Order: sequence, then C-alpha cells, then structure tokens
Amino acid sequence: MDGTLVDTEELWWQAVRHVASAREYELTDADLPDVLGRPVEHTAAHLQRVTGASAGALCAELHREFAARVESEVVPRPGALELLDELHRQGIRTALVTASPRTVVDIVLRSLGPERFAVSVTADDTPRTKPAPDPYLAAARALGVEPSACVAVEDTPTGVASAEAAGCPVLAVPSLAPVPAAPGRTVLDSLERADVALLEAMVTEGAFLVPAFTTRNGRAGEPFRAAVAGLFRGAGPVFAKAAGPEWVQVGADGTLTGTPAEAGTYEVVVTAGGGACVTVRIPVVGADERLVSRLRVMSWNLWLGGTPVAGHRAKQLTVLLDADVDVVALQETGGASAKELADALGWDHHQAGHNLGVISRYPVTARFGTPAPSGYGAAGVTVRLDDRDDRDCAVQDVTVWSAHLNYTPYGPYDACFGGQPVPVLLEHEEASGRVAEMAEVLRDMADDLARCDTTPVLLMGDFNTPSHLDWTRNPASLHGGCGPVPWPVTQAAEEAGLRDSYRVARPDPVRDPGTTWSPLHPRHEDGSGRPEPQDRIDYVLFAGRGLDVQDSVTLVTGAPRPWPDVAENVWPSDHAAVITTFTVR
Repeated sequence: MDGTLVDTEELWWQAVRHVASAREYELTDADLPDVLGRPVEHTAAHLQRVTGASAGALCAELHREFAARVESEVVPRPGALELLDELHRQGIRTALVTASPRTVVDIVLRSLGPERFAVSVTADDTPRTKPAPDPYLAAARALGVEPSACVAVEDTPTGVASAEAAGCPVLAVPSLAPVPAAPGRTVLDSLERADVALLEAMVTEGAFLVPAFTTRNGRAGEPFRAAVAGLFRGAGPVFAKAAGPEWVQVGADGTLTGTPAEAGTYEVVVTAGGGACVTVRIPVVGADERLVSRLRVMSWNLWLGGTPVAGHRAKQLTVLLDADVDVVALQETGGASAKELADALGWDHHQAGHNLGVISRYPVTARFGTPAPSGYGAAGVTVRLDDRDDRDCAVQDVTVWSAHLNYTPYGPYDACFGGQPVPVLLEHEEASGRVAEMAEVLRDMADDLARCDTTPVLLMGDFNTPSHLDWTRNPASLHGGCGPVPWPVTQAAEEAGLRDSYRVARPDPVRDPGTTWSPLHPRHEDGSGRPEPQDRIDYVLFAGRGLDVQDSVTLVTGAPRPWPDVAENVWPSDHAAVITTFTVR
C-alpha cells in the first residue's frame, strides 16, 4: 500500500526523519532497510538502537506523525486508481496487504475508496508481518485462491520478499528503494504501464523451478508414483506427458504413475500449460535388487525458515532438487518449512515444533522426539528404505534425528576474540547448555544406538559448537592459535558411538576445514571489521555397520552477498549445508 498505491513511503520517511531528528539522529541511506516497508515496531526498535530512546514512546510518536501526514497529504500513485478500477470492472477481487497498522490503513482506504478492495490485511492481522509470508498467505486464504494465482504489487525489497516467500508472482514498482528484476518477478517504473492483461499473463505463464530432476528409486514390477505440481510456479495448469516410456502416465494434476517392467533410468518430459516443461528422471532397480543401495543425506539450517531471502521457498526447493538428496534434517524451519517443502516435493515429513523437521523422499513410518519450547533439542523419524522382506536385505530402515543446540555463548568468539584459555572455553561450553542438551539428545537416542547394527542411525544438525576433531594442534592457526580443544559436545557424541561422516571422508582439518558458519559473514557483524571466525558447526553423524561413507561435502550455491545485503542471494541460508553419501550394505 505505502508507496505502491499511495505515495506514503515519502510521508513515512518524513515522519521517521522527524522523530529521529528530534533525538539528534539524522537518517541516511544506511537506514533504508530498517525504515521502508517495515512495520512501525521494527523501525521503532531501530531508532531505539541508534538513539537510546524508549521503543514504546518512539512507536507512539511514529504513529502520530505518520497518521497526521497521511490525513492531510496522501496522494494516489500514478496509475493506481486506473488499475484498481479496471480490476473492479472485470470482476477481479483485490486485496490490500500492508505492514501499516489498521488505524493508518483506514485513513488511506477513505482516500482510495474501500469498495475497491474485497479484503484488507494489516500489520495487526497476522502474527508476523512483512518480510514474512504471513500477510500474503492470509490474503490468499481470504480471497479463496492459491498464492500462485495472485499477483502481488509491491514497491520495496521487504514487500517483495514477503510476497515471493508466500509463492506469489510479483509486479514490483519501486518507490524509494531499488528492486532488481528476477525470475518470477516483473519490474516496472510506474503502475501506468500495468494493466489486467499483464497481470493475467503473470499468473498463466508459469515455469518449473528446475529444467530436470531425479525422483526416488522405483523397482521393476512394482507401482511407482511421483508428482511435479509443487515444482511449478504459476496458476494451476493442466499437466501432460510430452515424451517418455509407455509405462509412465502423467495425470492432469501433475501426478506420474505406472509400473516399470525392467531396470534402467527413464526420462519423462512433462509439460504445463503454455509450454513450460521439466524432465523427470526415474531410476528403476531390478526386481530382485535392493531398492536403495546409495543413501544421500543433508543437514541444513534454513535460517529463520529462509525468510531473509526473497523467494526463499523456491530457492530451497531448487537446492534440494539439484542436490539430489534422499533425506534432509532441517533446523530453523520457521514453523512450517518441513511440511511446505515436503508437500511441494511430494515427500514425507516430520515437522517437530517450530524449529526442527525431517523430510524424506522415502516413506516416514514413525515420528518421535519432543524439542524444548525454545526449539532446541532433537526430533527424529524412521525412514523405510525398502518394504520388501523376501530378499537378502540387511538394511530396510534408517533412524534419522535432527538436532539444534543453543547458540550462546559461542566458543569460537571466546577463543578468537576473547583469547580465553581452554579451561575457560570448556566452562563456557557447559554454561551454554549445549553439553546438557546433547546429553539429553543421546539419552533419547539410546535405544536407537543400541540397535544401530540392525537399523543404522543418523544424527544431523546445527550444534553451534566446533568439533574436537577440528581444533587439534596442527590447524590451531585457523582458530586464532587456539588448540587442541576437547570440545565436549562432539566428544560426547563420539563416545556414544556416533562417527563424524565429514571427518571420515576428509580426515585432514587443515586441507578440508568444512566450514559451515558462515557464507554470509566474512566479517563480524558488530561493525568492528574483524574477521568472523569460520568454523564447522553443522554435522552428519552416523552409527551402525549398515552404512559406509562414500563422500561428504559442504554446499553453498551461487556467490552469496554478505549480510545485510542478502535478499537477492541464490543461497537462502546463513549456513552451508552438509551432504554425505553413504553406501547401504
């Protein structure tokens, strides 16, 4: 709304500048990310940091100053009323989605005409506002349509991030802050250039997220099923088979079904609507072969569900498809990421509280573990790799745990910034709660570990602590000259029988440091300019004779820009992921 339909971004900037100037702080371009497109509470918190004033008082004054300006000076943006009237004439329902409070929105609606909108969603109406996807998801629900069938018209990077996170194609008409073009996004310099035909084209001309991907394994003589609809961005098209083996049928809803007769790798070309297509590779094993002989797993901290990055859900799906992984342990899921990713991929999932999850392209047959209210701790699943028992198959199930441990105090900061001796580092590690958290995780896993030679066990996650296998004497120069350090969290896991797959594959921490924290933080974010300690704090641990490590790597795609200029990054996280490929015995 602000800066998109009415010219209030400048009024908001004036109001914030007035409140800041009264406290002897002058706004600059550096303040733009904390002012434009943000709710009042966010900007008040920013001003509190830079002025020391009370956030409550700042909130009240910002509300008052902005409302006064809107009441007297609000002006529709060029082309806004004309586009709204055209939408109304054609019977296209419109929602107003804004990070402004209801009190301000009601003033603006009086200027625009409330009859032009079927729905309005304000900062008061959802638990989270922009850049989270909540406002657009709520608007789509109220309109009774999928977000992919709604064009979001936005003017700021914050608003664009919110809309794209919800799955909406975006028409960006930048006001004060630039918005670059991107896949699924159209950028115009004025709403005067927009019309209903353009908006309709944006939701009818969609695309698949990737040109090709590989499904789970199938077996000759057994029914196979996969889905592609969740990987298409655009209004619901009719899917069809363009090429591929006779045994594969493609339903109009994007479901692939059939029963292969022979082993091989089959390719099916699926089209959607106006010509978008994707190649689906289906590996099929022989009728008497093990279904899964290679297992590829990933541990990935999604970073607040991915919301700091525009279009994060599509980018997450692209990463997973290109990585060709079978099972993924997730941390910082933001409440629903495990379910939403699994639904789009056609996989199984376990969403454990607001912070942890596991997704798998093979069936999840059991779910267990209860994270603490903070979200720290662990949760797990049983993944069924093969449900046939009439062959010599030593492994059918694998137990997978996803863990996330408390982040503060952080050992590498104490060592590299504070120069603390090893005894103090270990005291701080105890005080962090991570040692106790890992002890509880291992207690929860005790029965699984006891039978790991029958059912292999994986513990994956963000432990927020380095490894005793990395901080040895030789690589001490990588850690501020500190080492060796017997970091207790990873030692406890090792003593419980878990092995570090990355160090099994790459035993030299000097040659292969395996850094996962952080691709976005080359410098510490306190503004001092000192280098951020780069460390390996994300892990894929395993136990049991049924798994042998083939390889283990860290993954970051693209060339991520450092914090805070991250919205357009291809890589939608502040951690690297860890991927380990196992041979299944």
